Amino acid sequence: MSLDITPEAVQVLKRSLELTSVDPKSGGVRLRGSQGLGGGFDIQVEFADGPLEGEASVSKDGLNVFIDPAVVAAFPNAVVAVEPQHETIVVRPTEA
Repeated sequence: MSLDITPEAVQVLKRSLELTSVDPKSGGVRLRGSQGLGGGFDIQVEFADGPLEGEASVSKDGLNVFIDPAVVAAFPNAVVAVEPQHETIVVRPTEA
């Protein structure tokens, strides 16, 4: 699994994490995957006190990201970025 996180995404996620009671040293952000109603694959971003069993962990610039195995399966090589119009976090395949 290869996951990159853009500097803009790190900033948005860290700023959001500051508004929670999660300790950024041990906790962070979880990327959780689920099947959408239309048959697509959805990724939710949530705050977490630590990784769950089976989750992959990535740290970048002091931000911990815990990745659900379903996300790893759907996006083995991905980048976490920010959609600039609304500062929405997106996960997309890494461009070759």
